Amino acid sequence: MRPSFDSDLAGTDEFAWTNSWPATLPLLTAPGGGDRLLVVAAHPDDETLGAGGLIATAAARGRPVTVLIASDGEASHPQSLTHSPEQLARIRRREVTDALGRLHPGAELIFLGLPDSGLAAHERELAIHICGHLDGVTHVITPWSGDRHTDHAACARAAAPIAAQAGIAHWQFPIWAWHWAAPESPELPRQRMRRFPLGTGAIETKAAAINAHVSQHRPLSDVRGDEAVLSDSMLMHFRRDYEVFVVDEPTAADGAYFDALYAERPDPWGLDERFYERRKRELLLASLPRPRFRRAFEPGCATGLLTIELAQRCDEVVAWDGAPVAVEQATARLHGRSGGGLVTIQQRRIPATWPDGLFDLIVVSEVGYYCADPGQLRQRIATSLALDGVLVACHWRHQADDHPVTAADVHAAIGAGLQRTVAHEEADFLLDVWTRDGRSVAAIEGIVP
Repeated sequence: MRPSFDSDLAGTDEFAWTNSWPATLPLLTAPGGGDRLLVVAAHPDDETLGAGGLIATAAARGRPVTVLIASDGEASHPQSLTHSPEQLARIRRREVTDALGRLHPGAELIFLGLPDSGLAAHERELAIHICGHLDGVTHVITPWSGDRHTDHAACARAAAPIAAQAGIAHWQFPIWAWHWAAPESPELPRQRMRRFPLGTGAIETKAAAINAHVSQHRPLSDVRGDEAVLSDSMLMHFRRDYEVFVVDEPTAADGAYFDALYAERPDPWGLDERFYERRKRELLLASLPRPRFRRAFEPGCATGLLTIELAQRCDEVVAWDGAPVAVEQATARLHGRSGGGLVTIQQRRIPATWPDGLFDLIVVSEVGYYCADPGQLRQRIATSLALDGVLVACHWRHQADDHPVTAADVHAAIGAGLQRTVAHEEADFLLDVWTRDGRSVAAIEGIVP
């Protein structure tokens, strides 16, 4: 591990925490019917220390849990003269398998084998793995981004945009913060922290799981460099009758991030007022190779400005957006319109969810770069694009902090296996159109063979 604090120092005594505000934090609700947890641990033992009680509670309630172990924790004893990183990796895999078997015997355990202390350089790969195990997940559980450990922060950063885009709650557990911080530390996001109470069974099961991680709380040997990583005083933080999570549930599950943008301005991106946006919509509509379509899907419809135009050329339009405020505005815009096809507007997020049936027009405009795994988006499109279907993509090209991937990445992924019929490139955006047969408009109309 490579923390930005001194783990050898005594740290904050657990007595300071148990007699302070964590014990009075608002409560979190235990997993219930329909809940499925995806736990992402930077190292073997993170899942047990930070969320072992939650996992055990999920097991008791019959709720499914998948645990991704990002690294094998092979760098836990970098000065060891008796154990190589390869040996430590094998030991720690055995330990976490034992620990998880105690916490949740039916849990799915997946080892990613990414480098310990190097997860920051593998965030995109980590995000792809997270996306690959997202089906049916209602909660993503990761270490806290502010834990002052680069690997912990990488897990949180990889998961956060995915959870937000998919409408999934994101709970983050502090581990080393209990060591380096104090109850009065301003770095702790107390307004976002919640307490998850543990029953007697969960407490006992978690204690047994902690004991399974022998290499971390006992010396590997008497040789210098083999000292225990987790002291008895450090372990006391994880023997409480509750666990603490930094909860991003409003942002992830309710689209509050986007709602906040709409609260500041009814039209956060200037979709209605900017010539740039109006011109881009007109270019997109002019690029459609047919005058009419049977059924169109428009994910990320925002306030419905493009939706209302598509409705004039389609028998049916299915329009989705993840932000409730956007859905409300789009619904109001489409209400009472005259002419055009049937329009269904819903609050949904892609690619974790996708509408049923086939579409002969799919318009992916300014939404694909929120998908950390464009390959998953491509698979969704491939299964729902009709044989005579048209795929249109239009995306902003400039760097944005909340875009896990670029416009070029999105277009390269979703256009794979299709024939591009329109390729429009500007400094600000890409606009591409694909079909299965690649015929031009002139060929479709019989002007040319």
